[in-house]
Amino acid sequence: MYYAPVLIIHSWLRWATLLLAIAATVNAFRNDPDLSKPMPGRQWDTLFMMALDFQVLFGLLLYFGLSPFTMQASKDIGSVLHESNLRFWSIDHIAWMGAATILVRVGRVLALNATSAQVRRKWRATFFTLTTVTILAGIPWPGLSYGRPLFRFW
Repeated sequence: MYYAPVLIIHSWLRWATLLLAIAATVNAFRNDPDLSKPMPGRQWDTLFMMALDFQVLFGLLLYFGLSPFTMQASKDIGSVLHESNLRFWSIDHIAWMGAATILVRVGRVLALNATSAQVRRKWRATFFTLTTVTILAGIPWPGLSYGRPLFRFW
């Protein structure tokens, strides 16, 4: 009953998260001239992290109760490693997105604790780029054996 709406929200939220990831990453490369001033464009960082948090929340709802893939995987753990579709949804996808969530937080904390504006810029640019690439790697792109449509409708 709740599976379809949560899945649709999760699917559409991916685009907001991905766009904000790109915006925050591009912003992280901007000149950061002074450590005594707030990071330039820091609102992009916040919006990106919020979108990723909501994305993860809806993903966890799917993972721990609503998704037929993870329910099937939990019933037959041995089949998970042998079937690519099941492996992606029960291990790979959550690992990629968990890594992305950790990377963005680590980058933000390192930037906030940086000793110079150049180091702050380097941490943000490096970790936001890694986060964006990680998100891109974890998306079930159409054409892959576990792929999904780019836009999901009711």
